[in-house]
Amino acid sequence: MSALRERAERLPPGWKMYIGVVDGEHLPEGFASGAREEFDAVAVGPDGGIIFEVVQQRAAGSQAKIARIERLRKRLHRLSGWDVEVIVLPQASRLAQGGEIENRLRAVSELVESGESSGDREFLRAAFVLAFSVLEWTLARHFQNAPEGRALSVRQMAEKMVSEGLLSEDIYREIRELQAVRSEIVHGLSVTAVIDGGTVRHIRQVTETVNAELSKVQT
Repeated sequence: MSALRERAERLPPGWKMYIGVVDGEHLPEGFASGAREEFDAVAVGPDGGIIFEVVQQRAAGSQAKIARIERLRKRLHRLSGWDVEVIVLPQASRLAQGGEIENRLRAVSELVESGESSGDREFLRAAFVLAFSVLEWTLARHFQNAPEGRALSVRQMAEKMVSEGLLSEDIYREIRELQAVRSEIVHGLSVTAVIDGGTVRHIRQVTETVNAELSKVQT
C-alpha cells in the first residue's frame, strides 16, 4: 500500500516497517490478546514501535476499525515506547477521471466511425450509451464534494444545476430528451430506436457545453 510505504520512508534511522502483520509477530511481549489478530503494519525501532492502521474516509467499516484502534491504544498504554498511528486515506472518488473520460470519448468516436462505415446500427447504439455515460460523469463532477447520500439521477443533477443558474433550460430539455432515449435502449423499452452518428455527436456537444459552464464556476 503506497500510504504505508510513504510512511515507512519517513521513519527514523534504525526503524523497520513490516506490512500485513498477523498475531503477535514483531509486537512486544505480553501484547497478544489470545485471539488471532491482523494489523496493517508494524514499525519496530530500537526502543519501541508503532502499530499502523489504515482507514478510508466515510468507508462502511471505518468506524468499527477506529473503535478497534482505541482498544489497541489502551492495550499499548502500559508498554513503554509503543503507540498506534492512524493513516486516513481520502474518500475514494466514484467519478471517472479525466484520462478515463478521454479514453471513453475516443472509443465513442471509433464506434461511430465503425457504425457509419459498416452500416451496423448496433455500433451506433453502443456509442450512444457510452457517450451518455460521459455526459453523466461530467454532471456528477459538480456534486463530488456534496455530503454522501443517495446518488442523484441525471435528471435530478440537471434540475439542481438549472436552479443554481449553472445550466440553461434549453440544455436541461436536451439532457431530458437524451436520457429518455438512453432509457429506452438500456432498459429494453425499445429495440428499434434509431440512432445515427449525428445523435451521438450531439451528446458530445451537450457534454462540452456542460463542462464549459461548470469550468466557469470552478475558476
